[in-house]
Amino acid sequence: MRIAALILLFLVPFLTSCARERIVEKPVLHEVVRTEYRDVPADLTVPCEKSEIPDTMTYGEAIEAWAKDRSAVDRCNGKLAGIKSLSAGDELVED
Repeated sequence: MRIAALILLFLVPFLTSCARERIVEKPVLHEVVRTEYRDVPADLTVPCEKSEIPDTMTYGEAIEAWAKDRSAVDRCNGKLAGIKSLSAGDELVED
């Protein structure tokens, strides 16, 4: 009787381990983002010119200075548009 009790005592843990369900986790999918870097053309990275404003100026000189500054701002905006088009993946469009 003692031997039968010992055998049952050792077999009970084996029977309970077989009764458990095996948990299998589903694989997790990860999205990989590939970034392609492009060199920015050197003509787009040239600093924009800054005009000097004299202490005294006539109305005519002020209008000429405004027109010059306005064209400089337009050129800088064109450079920024070129850089934005490169970052968006478009081809560079020259003005």
